[in-house]
Amino acid sequence: MYVLALGLAQAITQTDSRELPAIVYDDSPLDRSNNNRITSFSDILDKVTPAVVSVSTSKVLDGQRYDLPEQFQDDPFLRRFFGERDSDDDKPRSEGLGSGVIVSTDGYIITNNHVIESMDAVSVRLKDGRVFKAEIVGADSKTDVAVLKVEGENLPTLPLADSEQARVGDIVFAVGNPLRVGQTVTQGIISATNRNSLSLIDGDGYEDFLQTDASINPGNSGGALVDAQGRILGINTAILSQSGGSIGIGFAIPSNMAKNVMISLIQTGEVRRGYLGVSIGDLDPELAEQFGTEDTNGAVVTQVYPNTPAEEAGLEVYDVITAINGRTVMSQPDLRLKISQITPGEEIIMDVLREGEPLELIVILANLSDAALSEDTSSETFELLPGVTLMEMSDELREQFRIGQTVQGLVVTDVTSESDYSEDLEAGMVIMGINRKKVETLGEAFEFFTDGKNLLYVYFEGRNNFLVIRKN
Repeated sequence: MYVLALGLAQAITQTDSRELPAIVYDDSPLDRSNNNRITSFSDILDKVTPAVVSVSTSKVLDGQRYDLPEQFQDDPFLRRFFGERDSDDDKPRSEGLGSGVIVSTDGYIITNNHVIESMDAVSVRLKDGRVFKAEIVGADSKTDVAVLKVEGENLPTLPLADSEQARVGDIVFAVGNPLRVGQTVTQGIISATNRNSLSLIDGDGYEDFLQTDASINPGNSGGALVDAQGRILGINTAILSQSGGSIGIGFAIPSNMAKNVMISLIQTGEVRRGYLGVSIGDLDPELAEQFGTEDTNGAVVTQVYPNTPAEEAGLEVYDVITAINGRTVMSQPDLRLKISQITPGEEIIMDVLREGEPLELIVILANLSDAALSEDTSSETFELLPGVTLMEMSDELREQFRIGQTVQGLVVTDVTSESDYSEDLEAGMVIMGINRKKVETLGEAFEFFTDGKNLLYVYFEGRNNFLVIRKN
């Protein structure tokens, strides 16, 4: 079970451009010499803890006390008769508590989107006892980053470190306000970097977490994960736990990602992400051999969408994307993340393997938001088998074919009468697994299907079953 302090929400944005904050970004390498034995970090933490704040949120509950029919809910007499409260001050409220960290002297604070989403009022409390009403500058549900702004004097701040330099074994401290006990500091190390595909962020979010064994509990969300020099290395976000309490598997948004999202929200009121226009899959050793590469780094192109930067640049199905601007692409999620962090309109150099031969392509990325308005790539069809059309799961398909919410996979939307597979597959069938691997995306289907016999795990009309399909 993944535990967040509160649920996730849609992005909250401001449309007005703002003056950028004077944040401190310290990208110097961490001193890992270990020349002297360290017996205490108290002097460093004395400078860290004042900048970590408690974030309190509240929301007026709109539920009707006696469930009046909708047509009567605005009638003041009936509301008064049934004891309904007219003033927001008298209505019941939902309250929450999280953490945040001040990153500029003019009062910008980074926290989690799930800490403040859907809330009517937000306030922050500093370690010195000062309380400020906070403005929500913007929030991004796809990275779970939110930005607050307070007006105050002599505000303590923390610099941001370069999270790409984080290494497994580096000492870190998680600072926040867990379980309403007050500000707390816990120590651990970086347990892993570049954690993705964890489904910590709902929907089509972007994950690139730092993992730590520093104790993180509900209420720590939005607080700082700092390195041994007192710099922000990440924003604490979630834990993996069966009990709801910390068992030493915590996750933080890298400071570089948080910084980029914050600047975009402050500057434009939204997060502008690059868009390429492909479906992609991961490589395993067998696929890597087929595509002429010696390792499994990279992402294989399974589909190129029309009228996109990918098509204009000449990308083709079966191409393996190995690097973006000289930075190695490790996997399908890594490519998606790298593209999302590039400003739309920027020209990039993409290293590609085509039939085993390396080449470079120049690509000018589009804006993901604009692409979403013009085409919903998640609803693109894909003919993996001759005469069989597959689509990724959506609410519309669930309703059309009466598929339960717990069923995940690819939906067979059409099988032609001429198809060799018309006797085995039917429209409305859900392919949940291919060759003992769970499948939910078209890229995964391309990756898992092999020539010859394939074992399918399918759902159809309320029952699960297995099918053996031969792909020629």
